[in-house]
Amino acid sequence: MSQTLHTLSERALAAPSLLRLWDLVEAYVEACDEQGVTTAEGGLDLGELPTFGGDVPAHIGNGVTVRSWDATHILIDRRYAAQRFVLVPRSAYA
Repeated sequence: MSQTLHTLSERALAAPSLLRLWDLVEAYVEACDEQGVTTAEGGLDLGELPTFGGDVPAHIGNGVTVRSWDATHILIDRRYAAQRFVLVPRSAYA
């Protein structure tokens, strides 16, 4: 793993908020693309991202994975969409 990917991974795991985590995950994905590696090869385990309060969201399905959340929003992974990671209000999937 490159130093850039390592640094972004560490920062993501220590993110102080869901909004900051989203920014860091986006930067990580971009760095992976630039280095020609998949997000899985880059070193950040997207299944182990921190969460920031609120109840565990329900499973969404349809190719969408919940990666993190707080009391009002969820960070979803739409793996095959043009914009892979999206921060959406919990009410969008209530």
